Amino acid sequence: MSNSNLHSNSMNYVSQHSVISFLKKLLQKRETGVLFAVLVIGVFFSIVSPQFMNFSNIVNIMRQASVLGIMTLAVTFLMISGEFDLSIGSTFANAPVIAVELILKGFPIAFSFLIGFSTAVIFGLINGMLVTKTKVPSFIVTVGTMMIYRSSALVISGGVAKRLGSVTVLTQIMGGGRVLNFIPVPIMWLILITVLMWIVLHKTTFGFKVYTTGGNVKAAIMSGIKTDRIKIINFILTSAFSGLTGIIAFCYMGTTSFTMGIGYELEAIASTVIGGTALRGGIGSILGAFLGSFILTEIRNGLVINMVKAFYQNIIIGAVIIIAFIINIQVTRAR
Repeated sequence: MSNSNLHSNSMNYVSQHSVISFLKKLLQKRETGVLFAVLVIGVFFSIVSPQFMNFSNIVNIMRQASVLGIMTLAVTFLMISGEFDLSIGSTFANAPVIAVELILKGFPIAFSFLIGFSTAVIFGLINGMLVTKTKVPSFIVTVGTMMIYRSSALVISGGVAKRLGSVTVLTQIMGGGRVLNFIPVPIMWLILITVLMWIVLHKTTFGFKVYTTGGNVKAAIMSGIKTDRIKIINFILTSAFSGLTGIIAFCYMGTTSFTMGIGYELEAIASTVIGGTALRGGIGSILGAFLGSFILTEIRNGLVINMVKAFYQNIIIGAVIIIAFIINIQVTRAR
């Protein structure tokens, strides 16, 4: 056999080995399984209802996923650091409720949005300080603040839904407009925030500290990481993006109510768990969280298209969440 043939065979072997090695690494990633689930669910609903794969419906799914998705991305940071926030649905409602009340009183829209967003930031700071300073589990603390913040939205709104009233350039940028006349702006917000979150979590020292804080608090403290500060920042981040998402949803729909966001806290946690974030912290990814939120939205959209009654939808969604949590726990134990 000539040297050229030997060289060619060795190159082919190396190439095949590299492909096999790449595929093995790909299959070991949690996100691969989640992506596979997205595709399987999509194929299933496409067979049951051909209109499911219409371009307009895909855009609609992405628009619906944008609200839950942005909140899920922020929750992922918090859960990786080992904490939970059950008040984000209430924070989601407060930001636009406060903003619309100020707008109706004659304040500029930009100022009103800023105050609503700032309130969400303050809510996050309160949550973070209570959890880190009192050492009470975040699950308990945020159940309490969830009720307080929801009641706050009720009192401020008077229990009455309010309309945006006027459409401006700012309201279109924040969520009411469309890019190229067919892509809702909330989708662009989701894409932008997903990229930014991915960079921060996976490519910065802050992201490393988030993983270390959730993975091994004692080791993190011994290495000089101020874990309480990391957790407070993540609580603020989670609330801030919840408030931002509330304003985005408000600008898209044109109305707001104190009931906005009810149940989003559980769906956001479920989405990030479906995406592979460990309940005990230390493990998770932005891509997984994005796909997890897409799965829940995809299922709900498919059920609506097939005219499944609302209470049956909740049964199916609930079953999916339970299965996802069981798988998450088993995978975490195996690792």
